Amino acid sequence: MRSAIVCLGIAAVLVVGCGKDDYEAKRPKYPTPKCEAVGEDAAKAFARFVSAQDRAGDLPVVVQQFHAHRKAIEAAIAKRDPALAQRLKPVLDKYFADDALRARAACGFAPLAGGGGGLAALDEWSRSPEMRAINQSIWNRKPAPSEEDNAEMTPRRKTLLRDIGTAMALQQIQANMDVVASGEAANLIAALDAPVSQVGAPAAKRVVSIEEVVERWLTPALIKISEDDLAAFLNFVESPFGADYYVALTAAYDFRNGDWYAKLYEQLREASAPGDLPAGNPGKDAVIAEARNLLRNIATPAAAVDATHRLLQVERVDPRNPEIHLLLAEAAIKSTTMPLGPDQLRVVIESPNYEQADKHIAKALELAPIDPNAHMWLGRLRYLQGRDDEAMQAYQRAGEIDPMHPSLDLNLGDLFFEAPDYSKAARYYLAVLAKPESQPYQHYITMAHLQIALRKGNRIADYPRHADAYLAKYPDAWNIRLDYADYLMSTNIKADKIIAVAEPVPDAWQPARKYGVLSAALVRKASERVEKKTGEPIGEGMAAMRRAISLNPDPRTLAEAVCRSGVDAKIAVFVRDASKNVPAVASAMVVCALRWRRADIIRVVTPSAQSTVLSQPQQDLMGDTPMCYAAALKDVKAFSALAKLQVNPVVKCNDGNPVAERLSRMAYGGDRAIPQMQGIMSRFYRKQ
Repeated sequence: MRSAIVCLGIAAVLVVGCGKDDYEAKRPKYPTPKCEAVGEDAAKAFARFVSAQDRAGDLPVVVQQFHAHRKAIEAAIAKRDPALAQRLKPVLDKYFADDALRARAACGFAPLAGGGGGLAALDEWSRSPEMRAINQSIWNRKPAPSEEDNAEMTPRRKTLLRDIGTAMALQQIQANMDVVASGEAANLIAALDAPVSQVGAPAAKRVVSIEEVVERWLTPALIKISEDDLAAFLNFVESPFGADYYVALTAAYDFRNGDWYAKLYEQLREASAPGDLPAGNPGKDAVIAEARNLLRNIATPAAAVDATHRLLQVERVDPRNPEIHLLLAEAAIKSTTMPLGPDQLRVVIESPNYEQADKHIAKALELAPIDPNAHMWLGRLRYLQGRDDEAMQAYQRAGEIDPMHPSLDLNLGDLFFEAPDYSKAARYYLAVLAKPESQPYQHYITMAHLQIALRKGNRIADYPRHADAYLAKYPDAWNIRLDYADYLMSTNIKADKIIAVAEPVPDAWQPARKYGVLSAALVRKASERVEKKTGEPIGEGMAAMRRAISLNPDPRTLAEAVCRSGVDAKIAVFVRDASKNVPAVASAMVVCALRWRRADIIRVVTPSAQSTVLSQPQQDLMGDTPMCYAAALKDVKAFSALAKLQVNPVVKCNDGNPVAERLSRMAYGGDRAIPQMQGIMSRFYRKQ
């Protein structure tokens, strides 16, 4: 970009000069909002983060947009009841004050405002006159005054504009900006004196396409900007930090996002002095509420079956209630479960339950054709049936009716996962996590799906960053903590990090799972603090090993912690010898080491194991004996160690044959391991 564009462009946007110092001197100075999520140690970095947003113009534009939202609300009040305006004005003054709006927007960025590379990148980006000019032209929707000729629309330029619009989530931002003027303000005011149970969905609005964003927004706004500068701008918005930044910025434009909207509605409702709620039918309503609880909070197949029985009773009483039909459809879907493989989100099957769900959804749509929940469940059913094009159509219709539907982003993420478009799926999952949880288990499911999408998309290295940011915002998300700790155990990360993630989980919350990962982390820590010559744990390492042993009086769980920890055989020996029952722990280590393919551990602990125990079928080995399992794995070293211990070779394997017969049946493949194991059998079991 040439200097004339820069100087004139920035001057037109924020009345600033070309130099950095001149710009800093002239731009307005705003106080840093106070956010609960920002502790004293992070306050300085957060202040720098907010200053960069002010410098770039992002926060002022959000505030300006919400002032426009207030005007739409006041117009809706005047249309409904002019006398109501005075009663509601103090509430609007409180929630639409500049400080309140800045805090609402800025506090949503608290998880990103650490002092790392992201903050440095944002700071540098916001100080670049070229980048500021582009950013502010986008938000002002018009180019800065310039003597330069308008840029021609080349294929490269069109691609750059499209990528910028997509990366900045401008489609969703435009939709969020439209929603109040398109009817949300009127809905908000109309809902003030309606029973809470009858408050409607957000206003419907048109879907904004990326083509419209490019043609009507970016093309005229950036017509003076060179393609090279657009490419430089795109480098920031498409970076991992930029992607997180614009997900958070999208949430800032979302009128219904966060507790700000809920508190605004609550105080407007109180100020408008609504009437009492109607009594209704407590018997029927109680049954529906219990069924909803079974489906959403218990959420097991058995609970879904229970909910079905309850709902069928009230369906006979009120057959034209669309909510009952949708809950019956939800119950039919949730009572149909299939085991999923690794990195799998669905199994496409035909099921009578899906036929029942289809009938109930069709009835609900007949009774309430613009109910977004009906279209959302239709989309979910079609997704589970593998009819993805129909699922997308249903989701799009639900989004047209209710753009803020709490299931929309998660369901779209799952659909793009199957496309497969793992990058787009991850963006939808991150959009879910950027908003407060609106349904039970929503964030837990989404975080699990995000991990799979990142792994399938070869971006699993990004997962810890997202998990850390989420737990900084929601430290009591115990299930997500355990999932994250499980993931960390599969990496080579230091034990202290894993312990810090797992330790806060209450002992009563899935204790077997917590102690399992915590014990493995403690064993790993024991391997990180050792005496150099002997390899024996010392200091903190010894304390960690003793704690792992104390947490696991059962030899099987202690052995599993050792195998899972990934430590070398020396540490396994130290744990075995420090335990209270060496033979039992050694036997359990042999079993888990077979499953984890740890021949080094098997070699050193087998001599201390119990031959009688290892001669028996093991549940952890799918009902095989250890020797049968070693034969199936063609693990000659493990097979030899077990033979030296003289475990019984004639106990039948899980296929009904002794190990010698299993080896004979495997011999036809020509694998050299088979005759080696047969030789071991003849050497150690001559009589048999």
